[in-house]
Amino acid sequence: MRVLPGVPDAHEVRRELDLILGSVVFRGSKRCQDFLRYVATKSLDGAADTLKERTLAVEVFGRHADSDLSDDSIVRVGAREVRKRLAQYYVGEGAHDQVRIDLPAGSYVPAFHYWAEDASEGTSVAAVVPNVQVTDLPSIPHANTVQRGHRGWLWASGAVLLVAILVLAWQFSPRAVSAFDTFWAPVFQSRKPVLLVMAHPIVYHPSSRAEMLDAERNGIAPLPLERPIHLPPNMLDGSDMVPIVDQYVGLGDAMAALRFGTLAAQHSHPAGLRLANRVEFNDLRDSAPILIGAFTNRWTVEITKEMRYRFLFRNQKPCFIDSKSGKVWELASKTDNGHSAEDYVLICRLPHSKTGGFMLIGAGLNVYGTEEAGRIMTDHESLRPILAKLPPDWASKNLELILHVEVVGDAPAMPELVAATAW
Repeated sequence: MRVLPGVPDAHEVRRELDLILGSVVFRGSKRCQDFLRYVATKSLDGAADTLKERTLAVEVFGRHADSDLSDDSIVRVGAREVRKRLAQYYVGEGAHDQVRIDLPAGSYVPAFHYWAEDASEGTSVAAVVPNVQVTDLPSIPHANTVQRGHRGWLWASGAVLLVAILVLAWQFSPRAVSAFDTFWAPVFQSRKPVLLVMAHPIVYHPSSRAEMLDAERNGIAPLPLERPIHLPPNMLDGSDMVPIVDQYVGLGDAMAALRFGTLAAQHSHPAGLRLANRVEFNDLRDSAPILIGAFTNRWTVEITKEMRYRFLFRNQKPCFIDSKSGKVWELASKTDNGHSAEDYVLICRLPHSKTGGFMLIGAGLNVYGTEEAGRIMTDHESLRPILAKLPPDWASKNLELILHVEVVGDAPAMPELVAATAW
């Protein structure tokens, strides 16, 4: 073990923080990025004593200052997620980082320290700063040194042999299969490639005439498509809305696809990505398809149209309907600009789909729900408690799950299972 003296300064910590936040592990979770950035910045600014659960709930997760947090675990769950992602980062991209940021269990105050690599064994060890003076050691006779050297080699050889035995025993011993692994087993045990089937919303661009009128009235915009058109309604007509098909995907859909693709890569499984209108039924049969998004994904609508929980528009609002009981889950608060204070998520796991093979579906009524579907389905800690509420034989059956999520600060909060069916 090689001990490094000193404590990382603020510049070193901020540089390490940037590396972590830009990593693959953290890039897919804005909430984890915001959480770690906030606690690290506060600590560096000398305000670590303010890092309390209520403060984080308000400042990071958008809770009201006077809200009752007695039954709200969002901060604790967020901290666990950050700890897990930090551990993943330091066994992957950050394995050789000399400065490290930790979030100790039971605390929201991060720890900053150096990390050294043992030159003889290549293992990483935490650097410790002792509080005692180092004094000169007495010289040791040469004969004793040689004798100690032989003993050291014997101990080292024995230790290496013991480690080898333990590794072999671990490799060949039966291991418990987690619910998460069971959920994904048909995908990653299959020889078929993963096919991510994306929704493709129709996006309307202003016509050239509308852009010209806007420039005459409001001045020329350096980037026309980055500035909304500001014209009275009577100056525009239907021809000024030009539909653009097959060129855009939703942000939530893209975030979900990134998570699914990352998980496939971690299992060394090839994955492709196609827009739904460019996928034929034979493509679904020849792959392990994951359908992402709903109303603008023709295959999601087609596959679910005869299931118990189905997509529907009612009163110009997207919703799910229980075809058996008639219960409806709808986004009553959704506005014309797409914002909503809540969302509902559909997760389908179909070992016996219409293709005759395995299929997964993750979709929300809005962008937030689809993003959350991707996070839940690819995260051990999020998926495990949901699967624990299902019948013991769920793995062999088709599943439909409906979850509700609150939207906080334009990001989905923790999900709640509100309906499930299996057949």
